[in-house]
Amino acid sequence: MSRISDLIALMKGIPDKEKRATQLGEMVAIRDKLSNSADLAERLRSLSSALEAVEGANFVEKAKQGLAQASANAARFKARLEAGSGFDRKHADVTLTAINERLENASAAVTKGWRTLVDEQGKRYQPLAEAAGRASLPGAAALNAAIARLDDWRDTPPTTPQAAEVYVANAARIPAAIADLGLEGRAGKFMVDAASGRAKAKELQNAEVLAFLDANPAVWSMLKVGL
Repeated sequence: MSRISDLIALMKGIPDKEKRATQLGEMVAIRDKLSNSADLAERLRSLSSALEAVEGANFVEKAKQGLAQASANAARFKARLEAGSGFDRKHADVTLTAINERLENASAAVTKGWRTLVDEQGKRYQPLAEAAGRASLPGAAALNAAIARLDDWRDTPPTTPQAAEVYVANAARIPAAIADLGLEGRAGKFMVDAASGRAKAKELQNAEVLAFLDANPAVWSMLKVGL
């Protein structure tokens, strides 16, 4: 038994103080739940702060709003106790529910937003990586590896500024790999369209596309071009 539990048991043994003992037990239970909520809030605060450095993490703002609302509820609860209003279990439960709802919504916003951000990166570049791989372009493996490395972050978002820097560096490897392949701009779009049979013959008149094909003659064998 903890010292608090011992104290509760002792007070319950005194008839005229039984109500006070019950109230003390309720206060301890609420305190422990609030402590858990505070831990969650701190983790969310650290996560939101770290993700601010990541381009496209606009969902962080919603999480920050949820944290602010939860903090406001906690501040009002504290003020009520300090004003001598006494402890009311029903009011405490309502307050705790409001705080946890705000935190849960904020946490869900971060989880959903982060996964969407990472997934969209993959959807954006994967067709190009697959086309480069089918054409056996030098550097295609590096592009696929960069995309896979980014996907590793999907379920483990950075929680510190240092981790966010690592993520940003990983994300930067994708455009760097595309640049090394010479697949920026029109050439990259042409490759994706050609690999799926959607490219138009008029694209072969584009200087950027022609320069890429001249540098990679093996690509001609995989082209599917429509009129």
